[in-house]
Amino acid sequence: MSNLPVKVITPHDGMDAFRDAFSSLLANHRMTRELAWRMFVRDTKAMFRGSFLGWFWIVVPTLANSLVWIFLSGSNVVSIETGAVPYPLFVFVGNLLWTAFNGCLVGGLGVLGEAQGALSKVSFPHEALLLVVFWKSLLNVGVTLLALPPFLLLYPLSWSPTVLLFPLGLALTMLCGLSLGLILVPVAALFQDLSRAVQLGMRFVFFLTPVIFPLPAAGFARTLMLWNPATSLIITSRTWLLGGEVADLRTMAVVSGASLVLLLLGVLAMKVALPHIIERSGGG
Repeated sequence: MSNLPVKVITPHDGMDAFRDAFSSLLANHRMTRELAWRMFVRDTKAMFRGSFLGWFWIVVPTLANSLVWIFLSGSNVVSIETGAVPYPLFVFVGNLLWTAFNGCLVGGLGVLGEAQGALSKVSFPHEALLLVVFWKSLLNVGVTLLALPPFLLLYPLSWSPTVLLFPLGLALTMLCGLSLGLILVPVAALFQDLSRAVQLGMRFVFFLTPVIFPLPAAGFARTLMLWNPATSLIITSRTWLLGGEVADLRTMAVVSGASLVLLLLGVLAMKVALPHIIERSGGG
């Protein structure tokens, strides 16, 4: 990674810092993509170097979690009603969407920590780090999708044209996760406990998201889940692919719009706060 002519924007610039950050974001977009692609290829090669099973390890977490719940449901340990959609398909696609959401959120939150050594030594468009996080999550989801055809062979469905909208739902789910993680970056960079707390908290949020069971018809659990921004994204995306549930298009549109705004604000805040973060962490 070489030094690149990127303007340094500091918090001391006041409100002009956000205007300069936005201008810098637009001016460096081509250089950002090229750098992000090189970093992504490098990290991907390093991830599987020396691994016998290689890409299979990407599929294992989602597949294993799904198989556990399929076993529990099939053994009548838990009773989960998913209507016309076979439960194995329901839970696998739910886990896939959760993996996309959680991967982007945790990856976005830790984006500065992973590159902390380079941040204080090399000048480069820091938005490239976000693209790398998004592409890594997209790779994980794409490889995991290869496990879907066997489920479809065992549990065939009648397809609807809405299946063509599933990639859009998947992308919006990832966008939401990335924006939520990114908005916390300035705080997480100064307080490392926040990152650990969020990762732990996501284990509980998993059960407050309709991943392994449908949204309850009523009650306090339903209210909690409806406050979860991932709920409408996962329900609607899964409905587009499999059917069975009622798509919540209005809430999904609101969450997606808010995610775009948060993503932009998060990128600008990161660019403005980064010099101060590096200085506070001893890199300046």
